[in-house]
Parts: sequence; structure tokens; C-alpha cells
Amino acid sequence: MTRRHRASWLHFSPRSSQSSAVQHDRVAKALVAAAASADPRAVGRILHPGVELTVDAGGKVPAPRSALSGASEVGRYLSGVLLDPAATLRVASVNGMSGVVVCRGGKVTGILGIRLRRRRIVQAWLVVNPDKLTGWDVE
Repeated sequence: MTRRHRASWLHFSPRSSQSSAVQHDRVAKALVAAAASADPRAVGRILHPGVELTVDAGGKVPAPRSALSGASEVGRYLSGVLLDPAATLRVASVNGMSGVVVCRGGKVTGILGIRLRRRRIVQAWLVVNPDKLTGWDVE
């Protein structure tokens, strides 16, 4: 991954509009509900066929070294993270739009930011690097 590409996703800022904010909130809530149902297919239905997921682990926790592509591959990975019985999820503002906060044992262990196309997730950024999660409080 190039430095330019890495910088672009680290500073992700979705287009802002009221309708976009409403859609992000609906999709983030649908993702949390899909995880609560423990149905990986429900997670997959929220993903655009061309979805890409970048995971920022900072070399601190196990994670894919490159971006994942496609609803099948991204769905499997996100299902592993979001459907973990030890995880609790909540919708929160991530870079100004609704996203998902993942907690385990009262500690934030992941932040998922999303960008939509036609009410489906087309790009996602999952930050699991503990150094970048220190400012998140568990509610």
C-alpha cells in the first residue's frame, strides 16, 4: 500500500449531507442488528458486491496485510469480528458519520467506518490498532 493510499483511508471523510447521514445511520444500525442475529448472510446483504475493507492493526494485532475485496471475502472477515460472542457493538459517530464501535471486556477493540453506495457498504475501514483506540470510551 502506498503512503498516499494509506493517508487517504486514514483520513476518511464521507460526503456529508443530511440524507447521507440518515443512510449511514440506518446501515450502521442494520449492521449491528445483523451481528446480533448471528447470521453472517445478514451481514453480507449489507455489503456492496465491490466492497473493499482496509484493516489498520498497526502491526499490534493480527489482521490482513492488504485490503480485502468483494462481498464474500469482506463479509467473512467482518462476520468474524462482529459476530464474536464476546463482542458488544454500538453505533457511534466515526469521522462525522455513523459507524460501529466494537468492544470486548469493557474495552474498545475496533472502530468501523463506512462509506455507502446505493444503501450498501462499498468501503469500510476497521481500526483495531490499540494505539489509535485509546481516545474511545466505552458507554
